[in-house]
Amino acid sequence: GAGGGGGGTTSTTTTTNIASPLEAHRSRTLTFATVGVDNGYDNPIFATLEQQYPEQDYYYSEDTNDEDEAQKQLAYYELDLGLNHVSRKWAMAVPNSACCLAALPGGSDGPSGVLVGSEDYVSYYHPDLPNDGHPIHCVVPRRKWETKRGIL
Repeated sequence: GAGGGGGGTTSTTTTTNIASPLEAHRSRTLTFATVGVDNGYDNPIFATLEQQYPEQDYYYSEDTNDEDEAQKQLAYYELDLGLNHVSRKWAMAVPNSACCLAALPGGSDGPSGVLVGSEDYVSYYHPDLPNDGHPIHCVVPRRKWETKRGIL
C-alpha cells in the first residue's frame, strides 16, 4: 500500500458505554465547593468543602449554645474504579468562613493538595502534611486603614 504498511487494511472501532451515574451522598450535609485533586494516574480523588447540619429538632430545643454549631470540613473522597465505589478518605475541620477551593497541580510530580479560601486567610491542605495534615496559612494582605471588615 501507499502508506508503507503491509498489504491489508484493518478497521478498529471503539465504542463508549454509558453507565448509570454513581451516587455519593451523605445525609444532612451541605456541600459548598468541590474540586478534583491531581493524584497522577491513581483512582480519582475529589475534595469537598462541606458542613453537616443537625436534625430539625435541634433548633427548637432551649439548651442549645454556639459551641454546638456545626463545623465546616474539607473532605477527600476517592472513587475506586475497580469496585465502582466512592469512599471518604480524609477530613479536617476548616474555619466556618471557608468558602472556596482551588486544586493544586502535582500528582506524583508536585505538591498537589487544595487551597481553601476563608476570611483573611488562604490555607494549604494536604493529608501528607506534618502534624496530622495541619494546614499552612497565609494571611491575605489588607489596606492599612481597613481594620474592621474581613477579606474574602
